[in-house]
Amino acid sequence: MSSAKEQVLARIRAANGGAADPAIARARIEAHARQIEPAFDDDLADRFLAKLEAAAATVARVSAEDRVVTEIEAYLERNGLDQKIVAGDEAVLRQLDWPPGFTVEQRVPRGDDVIGLTSALCGIAETGTLMLTSAAGRPTSLNFLPDYHVVVLRRAQLVARMEDAWDKLRAEPGAMPRTVNFISGPSKTADVEQTVEYGAHGPRCLHVVLIDG
Repeated sequence: MSSAKEQVLARIRAANGGAADPAIARARIEAHARQIEPAFDDDLADRFLAKLEAAAATVARVSAEDRVVTEIEAYLERNGLDQKIVAGDEAVLRQLDWPPGFTVEQRVPRGDDVIGLTSALCGIAETGTLMLTSAAGRPTSLNFLPDYHVVVLRRAQLVARMEDAWDKLRAEPGAMPRTVNFISGPSKTADVEQTVEYGAHGPRCLHVVLIDG
């Protein structure tokens, strides 16, 4: 480490009481008072889905887990897509009962994969944002490589605000994930002549299926 960098880090440690113990840092984070938060009393599911739609995502609500596959099948048909899916290895996805004709593989996506299927740690109602974390069975590339990203989420996974999402993550067992992604809609940019283009650096379509039951 360069001497200049070490000097900077030393000043930071001194400003924080010289603490280098991760437990002390965690205690400081957990005890930190929240800042002003916008007030809203909307139903979490209604607000979450409305915010997603405002960001050019598509959404669907189903009454129970046994309706998820039917909704995904209809979504693929509406978009003229083959029934070939690369999926994350997540509990809510492992329980899905796929009919004949579907090919669903749990693996790292390749460049020719069109449809990626994942869940998320939670959905943030305040902004209509998905919080996705990486793990051995949840490669981050699933969130960005396929052109179509389908996310299955239970209503119980919704939280009100970003601060609640971080609290939920810190309460998860095990170490912090290597990667945390926040997604609020399909990939889009208006850098060129202020014309919105989708799929610039990720999926050009995001579809969220919320299990209400």
